[in-house]
Amino acid sequence: MKRFSIAHRLGLATPLVWLSLAAALLSVSVTPVGAQDQTQPIGQGAAAVAASTDPILVVTIAPMNKLTADINYFAGALGQPQFGGLFGMMAGGLTLGLDTARPIAVLVPLVDGNPEPIGVIPTNDVESMLKRLEGQTGGPADKLEDGTLVLALGNTLVYVRQVGTWAVVARNRDVINLVPADPTILMQGMGEKYDFAVRLNLGEIPPQLREMLAQQLDEQLKQGVEQALQNQEDADENAIKLSMQQLDQVKKIMLETDDLMFGLNINPSKRLINIDTETTAIQGTGLAGQYSGQQPIPSAYSLVLNANSAIRYHAAGTIAPDTAEIFEATMKSALDGISQQLDSQEELAADVKAEIEEMVRDLVQIATKTMKEGKSDLGMVVVADDGVFRLAGGGFVHSGEALAEWVQKLATKLQQIPDPPTFKFNESTYKGVAMHSIAIDIPSDQEEAIRLLGPQAVIHLGTGPQAAYFGIGKESPEMIKHLIDNAGADNGNLADRPLGQVQIRALPLLRLTQSIQANDIIAAMIDSVALASEHDFINVTTNSIENGQSNLIEIGEGVLRLIGVGIREAQNAQMREMQEGGAGGQF
Repeated sequence: MKRFSIAHRLGLATPLVWLSLAAALLSVSVTPVGAQDQTQPIGQGAAAVAASTDPILVVTIAPMNKLTADINYFAGALGQPQFGGLFGMMAGGLTLGLDTARPIAVLVPLVDGNPEPIGVIPTNDVESMLKRLEGQTGGPADKLEDGTLVLALGNTLVYVRQVGTWAVVARNRDVINLVPADPTILMQGMGEKYDFAVRLNLGEIPPQLREMLAQQLDEQLKQGVEQALQNQEDADENAIKLSMQQLDQVKKIMLETDDLMFGLNINPSKRLINIDTETTAIQGTGLAGQYSGQQPIPSAYSLVLNANSAIRYHAAGTIAPDTAEIFEATMKSALDGISQQLDSQEELAADVKAEIEEMVRDLVQIATKTMKEGKSDLGMVVVADDGVFRLAGGGFVHSGEALAEWVQKLATKLQQIPDPPTFKFNESTYKGVAMHSIAIDIPSDQEEAIRLLGPQAVIHLGTGPQAAYFGIGKESPEMIKHLIDNAGADNGNLADRPLGQVQIRALPLLRLTQSIQANDIIAAMIDSVALASEHDFINVTTNSIENGQSNLIEIGEGVLRLIGVGIREAQNAQMREMQEGGAGGQF
């Protein structure tokens, strides 16, 4: 048998809970479809099992020692330390017999075409552990000649056997033989790296069975979409067509995906929580080609990565031709739908409908041509603090001149509405970039917006041969010029650069919010987040991996503290409501 190409970890609070969970999982079943065609021979030691695959699913829970420490930290960061203490007390009393330094896992291979969950529990003596639980399991377990223990959990008959220093749990006695004496080789480090992790190995599902399952799901989804759209009075054929195209892509992903992974880890030493996801496609498929076609490239907007900002976003990478073609087809269907929707708007004059459709088609054409260039490059930064707000960014486009012409057409169309924005084109030129602006009057009753932007919201635009720049807020024109100055100065290490990344910092945004309209709750949030000001972030990064893509989300302690303030405020509000209700009941 091949080594299971899966798993991360989890830790469980009680052997009884664990066995109950295993029993629930063991009740899952799928009707086999030609087992001989869809499975591969298993390894030695499992002759009683006709055919098996590597696991299609692995779930892991961290060692209880790690899980307890991590939950204590998490509860403390949220300002709810009592919950961490409660979990520790429960774990201490309910983990008798478990090795708290090793993870727990569920492995689910296909056996004769059916999923057969196998539980793996870290214990040196499962028989003694079960004896301590006889009062809860309904009596002693029966012991077979080979040492396998049998017990009933609800309506499920469960087999348990000591394999080395692990207990293996299954509903099929023979599949226990599929697990080696050291099952950690099947977890591939997931149990040590994450508090909780799941890996779905779709590539282990035999092609015939996968095709059948994908077809069944596709038919169900399409039937549901058709019914939902037909129940809408304004549903049209183009909307249905677009939805069906999107579902075709879902089916393709199901058929061509090799591996999906989700892992969550609480990291007290780094004062954050990280969530990892990973997707890979079967080598040689179109989906694998799309993933492989995304690689980091030098960026004209990497300067935003060095900014001391409240928000920053950057993405620069190649685009596979297949991806551009899918985008074009999707946009074509969307445009057809918009056209049909406009035709149904009887209150709009024919010439107005034609103008709207023309504007949308021209913009989509610019976006489609940009995609077909085979690359994307975009950077944006938001600077915020007490009374400070400014935004600036830039991106690659097929033709900056075409975009400027489109905005000029838009300006002409908007002159027909009351109080239109004020457009100014070609106000100046900076290093080959034409500078424009759009001024929008802010109503006098919008005091918060006026405090933020002034009496007018001025959007600054810059268009170059294959570039577009944008900005809003004081000093944003200078920020745009700074981006232009550094457009050709990308000296970053592409080997270490993600395809895309975004960072959001809580403290400067809270200070900005407080400066616009003071609030006691916001003030409390600021005080709490300030205690972890270097960890007040949410980071999201996307990386290219072989035949796939990975994503990492990091949530800093400062954000946890921010959430904690919200929890406390909700608790206080509930307490006040209870007190007021009680006082009212006395009269």
